[in-house]
Amino acid sequence: MSVAMAESAPPSNATDAVLVSSDPVPEDVQQVRGIDWAALPAESRSIIADFVLNLSGQGFQSSSIGDAIRIINDMVCSAGDA
Repeated sequence: MSVAMAESAPPSNATDAVLVSSDPVPEDVQQVRGIDWAALPAESRSIIADFVLNLSGQGFQSSSIGDAIRIINDMVCSAGDA
């Protein structure tokens, strides 16, 4: 390995702490899934969109969630244009 590669490699104590094997997920754990927006009636989508829009300005955490949702929606829209 070249000196440049050795200098740019992450410290082994960092990779040893982060790159570890995960435990299997128990079968009785509730599955995390997103909302199937396409399955929602238009009225429900509108209500949820208004709720998300109003998260901004409700407080620090709500504003952060609102910003994150807006950014994700922008990325989804951009990916659809590609």
